[in-house]
Amino acid sequence: MAAAGVSIGLGGTRDHSLDAARSLLMILGVPYHAALIYSPGYDWVMNSPDGIAWIGLFADFIHSFRMPAFFLISGLLITHSLRRHGPRATLTSRASRLLVPLVAMAATLNVAQLWMESRAIDPGLTAGEFLTQTIPAAFWSGGLVYHLWFLVELFISVLALCLTYPLLVALHRRLAERAPGLARWLADPPDWLPPLLLSLVMMGVLGFDNISDRLVTPLVPTNSTAVSIVISAGFFAVGVLIAHWPGGAARYARASWGVALTYLACFAIHIGMVGVEKPMPVRFLDEALRAVAAWSAFRFVLGLTQSFFSAENRRVRALSQASYTIYLLHHLVVMAAGFALLAVTAPPLLEFAAITVVGLFVPLAVHHGLVRRSPTLRFLMNGIPPGEGKKRSTPARGREAMARRTG
Repeated sequence: MAAAGVSIGLGGTRDHSLDAARSLLMILGVPYHAALIYSPGYDWVMNSPDGIAWIGLFADFIHSFRMPAFFLISGLLITHSLRRHGPRATLTSRASRLLVPLVAMAATLNVAQLWMESRAIDPGLTAGEFLTQTIPAAFWSGGLVYHLWFLVELFISVLALCLTYPLLVALHRRLAERAPGLARWLADPPDWLPPLLLSLVMMGVLGFDNISDRLVTPLVPTNSTAVSIVISAGFFAVGVLIAHWPGGAARYARASWGVALTYLACFAIHIGMVGVEKPMPVRFLDEALRAVAAWSAFRFVLGLTQSFFSAENRRVRALSQASYTIYLLHHLVVMAAGFALLAVTAPPLLEFAAITVVGLFVPLAVHHGLVRRSPTLRFLMNGIPPGEGKKRSTPARGREAMARRTG
């Protein structure tokens, strides 16, 4: 998976650029959630009375591509595991990586977050009321999941892929026999196919609310809906397809002005239409613009990391190892720092910067000071079973050499 897996190229060697891209996307969650505190008109778990006029646009900028790129990268990475280990072993491994931290964090740190939030709203809330009323209500509404929705939707995507993988392989063989020309085209399609597929996914869920309210209602006990799951699975599936095409991720990595301007144009038009009543054709256009913007940003991020971080880098490696822990812990740290600074009179931009720094470096220190050193914490927070951590401590060159020997 993108959050805790090893980034391996199809040749069996570690893809350091994907490590860097994954780490960057993880880190961006810190300024994103810190920005929500100071976004005027945004209803987050906490809001500062001293907003920053432009910070909401900054948060929208990060949100427009961060999670879609995560699912694309996750699809890229799982393909190697499927080819190497098969669907059953892949599903078992990903269940450990995703579900163990999900349950552990929801039952501990997210309960602590809920306590902070609830006490801020109702200072007179007692521990008994919190245990008997607040926690059960949050559980059934998905409130204990918070930002861990990514793990829920990624596991559903992985589960669906692993269960259908043998069928997909059989269908591919049948297609190659019955329609070899189409099979060859699908094996090496034109570069416009991924953004087209993503646009179709985004447009395809429009009107789901008219079919049934259940499709846009969170599925207990999560905060994910059928619509959000379909969108996430769509980006994940396109990542899987890219991994099967010649060149893989490198084929689309492009940190060029053209890619950047495409993203900016789509993002600006989408932002300009926010809050505007749109007829259905314009809604279709808006969703297509969101898909193309996310795809263009994904290409740009991959291009940057392949240009600057394609080789082994000790600092990037340390950050990559801690990225899952940063993802899990930063939400609580950002909230705690935000509540602390609400009682301090300081320029809001300085407060935002301080929360961002604390939100990044506290989880980073926790990972390298505690999680790495404790098999129990590695299992609970990173989903790495005891004993497997020793395998991961093998030097990178040794792992790559073994991968080449074992094919």
